[in-house]
Amino acid sequence: MSRIRVMETLDRRALAGLRLVDRTTGLRIEAPLRITHPALKIGRNRSGDAVVLDIVPRTAAERALAAHPAAFEAPPAAPPAGSLSFELLIEDPSGRYLPRRFALRLPRRPPSPADADPLPADHLMRPVEIVMMPAPAAPVGPNWSGLRASLSRQAADPADRPLAGALLRVLRRADGAELGQGIADRRGEAFVPIVGIPVIDFSSDEDPEAVGLTSVPVRLEILTEPAGPAWPPDPDAILADPQGWGPVSGTLPEPSLRTGRMSTENLSLVLAPLP
Repeated sequence: MSRIRVMETLDRRALAGLRLVDRTTGLRIEAPLRITHPALKIGRNRSGDAVVLDIVPRTAAERALAAHPAAFEAPPAAPPAGSLSFELLIEDPSGRYLPRRFALRLPRRPPSPADADPLPADHLMRPVEIVMMPAPAAPVGPNWSGLRASLSRQAADPADRPLAGALLRVLRRADGAELGQGIADRRGEAFVPIVGIPVIDFSSDEDPEAVGLTSVPVRLEILTEPAGPAWPPDPDAILADPQGWGPVSGTLPEPSLRTGRMSTENLSLVLAPLP
C-alpha cells in the first residue's frame, strides 16, 4: 500500500500592514499595543507589525473590499483606491502611550506617474506608520529635555475644564523648527519629551556675542481639531486642519530647554480658541 501526501497551499493578501512608531525616538514600538475596529480583523505578523487580515463587510463597498485579500493577479477595480476610511482605536495596556484614533484609508493604492510626490515602488509592501504620543508617566531617557504643562479650557461654569486631546508643539524660537509634540491626557496634563538638545548650542543667533548657549529658547503652539478637543484625539487630523488656542489672559510662555531637564515653569495655562 502506497502512502499519498496531500499538500495544500493557502495564499491570502493582507489589506494593510500597520507599524506603530514612537514620536520621540522615531523607533518602532515593539510592545503589543491594542488596535481595534468593529469591522476589521487585525492580527500580527512575525515582524511584530499589525496586519489587517480581513473585513466583516457592512456595506456594498465593504463587500467589494472583502474580495481584495483573495485577489493576486490584479487588485479589483472596486472600491476605488483610498475611498473607504476606517477609524482605528489604538490603546496601550501598559499606559506608556496615550490612546489615539487613526483614519486608515482602504484599499491602499499603488504608485502612479501622476503623483506630485512619487511614492516608492514598494509602497504597497510597506506598513502604514502610526505615530504614538507618550503618556505623562512614560519613562525619560538620559539627557532628554522637554516640557510638562497643565492645560485647561475656559468654561461657562466657574470651574475650568481639562483641555484633553490638545496637541502641544514645541518650536525652536530662532528658526521655528519643530523640536517635539505631545498630547494632553484626560486630566489636561501634556508631556513633550525632546531628544537632542545640546549641552552647548553654537547654532543660535539669539546672542551673536556668545560663544555658545547652555539653553535653547522655544515657543509653544496649542492646537485641536477644528470642532474642538476630542478624546481620544487624532493627531494627524489636528495637524491637517488645526484650531489654535491661546491663554485667556497674556501670551503663551516662551521657556528655554536644557539638556537633562524638564521645564514646568509657568506652564499651567487656561486657554480659549483663537479667533
